[in-house]
Amino acid sequence: MKIFKIGVGELVSFLYSSGDLSSETFQNVSLLDGTRAHQHLQSKYGLNDQAEVSIRYEWQDDHHMILLTGRIDGLLLRNDTLVMEEIKSTRFPIFSDDFALNNEHLAQLKMYSYMYMKNNNLTDISARVTYIQLSDYKTRYFEFIFDVDLLESFFNESIALYMEWMLRLEAHNEKKKTSLEQLYFPFDQYRRGQREMMSAVYQTMMEDDILYAIAPTGIGKTMASLFSTLKSLHEDNQKVFYLTAKTAGKQIALQTMDMLHEAGLHTKTLEITSKDAICFLDKRECDPEKCPFAKGFFDRLQEATKDIFDHETLLDRNTVERYARKHMVCPFEFSLYVSYYVDVIICDYNYVFDPRTHLIRYFDEDNYKPLLLIDEAHNLISRSRDMYSSTLYKSDFIKLRRIASKLKPSIRNAVKKVLDAYDNYEEKLGDALFYSHKTLDEDFIDAIRNLMRKIENSLKENPKYSKKTDVIEGYLNILGFSRIYEFYNETYLTNVERLDDDIRITIQCLDASSFILDTLNHKAYGAVFFSATLYPLEYYMKLLSKGQGETLKIQSPFNPNNLKIVLMNQISTRYQDRKQSIHQVVDTIQTVVNSKKGNYIAFFPSYQYMNEVIDHLPSDLNADLIIQEKEMDQALRVLTVDRFKNENHLSQLAFFVMGGMFAEGIDYIGDMLNGVIIVGVGLPMLNETNNQLKKYYQDNFSQGFDYAYTYPGMNKVIQAVGRVIRSDHDYGIAILIDDRFGQTKYKKLFPMEWKKHTILKTSSQLEKELTAFWQKMK
Repeated sequence: MKIFKIGVGELVSFLYSSGDLSSETFQNVSLLDGTRAHQHLQSKYGLNDQAEVSIRYEWQDDHHMILLTGRIDGLLLRNDTLVMEEIKSTRFPIFSDDFALNNEHLAQLKMYSYMYMKNNNLTDISARVTYIQLSDYKTRYFEFIFDVDLLESFFNESIALYMEWMLRLEAHNEKKKTSLEQLYFPFDQYRRGQREMMSAVYQTMMEDDILYAIAPTGIGKTMASLFSTLKSLHEDNQKVFYLTAKTAGKQIALQTMDMLHEAGLHTKTLEITSKDAICFLDKRECDPEKCPFAKGFFDRLQEATKDIFDHETLLDRNTVERYARKHMVCPFEFSLYVSYYVDVIICDYNYVFDPRTHLIRYFDEDNYKPLLLIDEAHNLISRSRDMYSSTLYKSDFIKLRRIASKLKPSIRNAVKKVLDAYDNYEEKLGDALFYSHKTLDEDFIDAIRNLMRKIENSLKENPKYSKKTDVIEGYLNILGFSRIYEFYNETYLTNVERLDDDIRITIQCLDASSFILDTLNHKAYGAVFFSATLYPLEYYMKLLSKGQGETLKIQSPFNPNNLKIVLMNQISTRYQDRKQSIHQVVDTIQTVVNSKKGNYIAFFPSYQYMNEVIDHLPSDLNADLIIQEKEMDQALRVLTVDRFKNENHLSQLAFFVMGGMFAEGIDYIGDMLNGVIIVGVGLPMLNETNNQLKKYYQDNFSQGFDYAYTYPGMNKVIQAVGRVIRSDHDYGIAILIDDRFGQTKYKKLFPMEWKKHTILKTSSQLEKELTAFWQKMK
C-alpha cells in the first residue's frame, strides 16, 4: 500500500485558492509579520486554551493510505464550549465592504475540524476563521458550527480531487527514480578534473555538508555539479537549486538539464525570472483592477499548473510565459507556485539568501530539503552584503508626500516626522558629505514604522485611490528597510550621505556570513560553492560560511602553453601615476593589436580611466573599436558579443570594465577572442564604504586592505583573463599592465596555470615576444 504524507495547507492551497492577486493581500505577509500577529492573539489565550496544536489523521482505501498533517492555531474553551480557531493575518482592510471570507481559509478550517472530530469521536464542533489586520491588530471573526457527518462529503471529495493530482506526482516521481538509476553520464569520456568534482559534490550532498570548489573553465563544472547532485537524490522532498548571478549562467544550466533530459532523465526543471523582467505590462502594476493577469489569478492557477506540469519538462522563461498567457495568470507568481512540483530550480542567489525575497516555502518551512549549487560563487560576498543592507532617500519621502496628498486620513504628519529625522541627521553631517554611526537612531526607525501604519490605515479607507500603486511601491521600500533592520547587529553601520540635492540613509551590512551560514546549516541539506576564481579559498570561506566547509582545487584541463601571460611590471596604473603612464598603456595596447589581426579586449578598473585611455588612442590605430557603455540593455549586450563572431577586415579592440557584464560568464570561443589587456590590479574604488570594510576586516581578520581591496580586485583580473581560453583548441595572450603584478603578494594569487608567465619592460620586447608566440601557435 502506497503511503502519502500530505500537509493540509498544501492540499487546500491547491484545491481552493481563489480570487485576485494583489500587492496588499495574504501573499504579501512575511513570515515574521504573520508570526508576530499570531503570537499577539495567542498571548491572550486563557490557561485552558491551547496554541499551535499538531494534528494527524490517517485515511485509506484499498490501494492508498494518506497521512494528513497540520497545525491548528488554537483550541479555545469559551463558555464550556470547545472552539477551533484558524488565524490569518492580512494587510487588507478586514472591515471593508469588499472583504470576504477566503475559500482556502474556510477549507482549511473544515479539514482540521473534520480531522479533529474523527480523532476525538465528536459529532460537532464550533470553529472560526479569525482575521487580524497587521496595521492595528484588530480582528474579525467568521464563526461556524460543523457537523461531522455533514463535513464527511466535503472531506472525501477533497481527498479524491487531491489524490488524482498526487497520483500524477507519484507517477512522475517513480519515473524520476527509475531514470536516475538508469542515467549514465551523457559523454563518452570525462574531462580532466570533472570526475573528481563529481565525486566531491556527490559526497557533499549525501553528507549534508558544505564544499568550496575551485573549478576552472573547461572541466564541465555545470554538468559535473548537476549530474552528481541529481544522482544523490534519495528522498521525494529533496529539491535542487542551481544559483547563478548571470543570465548566461542560467542558460548553461538550462542547456545542461536539457541534455540530461535527452539522455533519458525524467525530471522537471524550472527557471525563475525576476518579477520586473517577466512582467507582461509596460509598467508593473500589481493591482487586479489594472492587470488582467492578477484579476482572478487564483481561480485559474490550478488548471495552469496542471497544464504545464503535464506537457512540459524544461520550464524555461519562454515556456512559463507561454502558459501564463494561455491561462491569463501572472508569470512570476505562476512560476513560484509551479516550483512546488518541479525537481530542479534555476534562479538568482536572492531567492535563497535574501531575507526580503527568499522563497518562504523552502527556506522558512520544513516541508522540503533544498540542495544548493552556487555557481560563480565569487560574486556572493558582495551580493550577500547587499542583501542584508537597505537604503532610504529623503527625496522618496518628499515624493510619497506628494503622491499621497489626497489620501484620507492624511499621512502628511507621519511623513513630516520622518523628514524631521532626516533633518536631524543633516545637522549631524554639518559641512561633511558622509557621517557614520554604529547604531540607527531609534527616532528614525520609530518614525518610519509609524508612517507604515498610517499608510496601511489610509489605504484601508481608500482602496481605490488613484495613485495606490505608487503609494504601495513607496510603502514596500520602507517595509524592506524595516525588515532588514531586524538583523541589525555588530556587523552593521548606519551611513548618512549628502548627495547633490538629497540625503541618503543606509543600514550597511559589512559581513553577512552568519546569515548565510544560518541558511546553510538550518535550511539547506548540502551546498557547493564553485567558481574558477575562489582565490584565496580562506577569504571566501570566512566571509560566506565563517570558515566552515571542505575544499577542492582542480587544475585547469587546458594546456598552459596555449595562454601567453605577460607582466608589464614597469608601468604604474595607480591613480596618481595615470597621467604619466597613459602613453605606455596606449603603446602596449597598440603593440598587441599590431601583433596579429584578431579580436582583443582591454579591461579597465573604471569607466573614467577607460575613457581617458580612449581619448589618447592614436588616429592610425588599425582596429575597429567596441566601447562598453554604463547603461546597456540585454539586446545591446547581445549585439555587442555578436560583433566578436563576425569576420572583419580589421582587428577589433573592445574597451570593457573589469567585473562588468562582458568580463565574466561569457564564452568567447575560438577566434572570437585572441587576447586581453588587463590595465591595473582591479582594486575597488576607494570610498567610505570600502574603507569601512577595510577597518572591519582589519579588526576581525587582521587583513583589512587585502580583504577589502586586493582580493576582490584580483578576482576581477582572473575572471577577465579567463575569457581567453574556453576550449582545448583555443590559444591567446593576456597582458597584465601594472608593477604590482610582480609583487609576491599578487603572484601568490595567480592560478596554477599562470606560473609560466613572462616579465617584460618595453613595448619592443613585447612585440618580439608576441610575434614568436603567434608563430609558434600557428
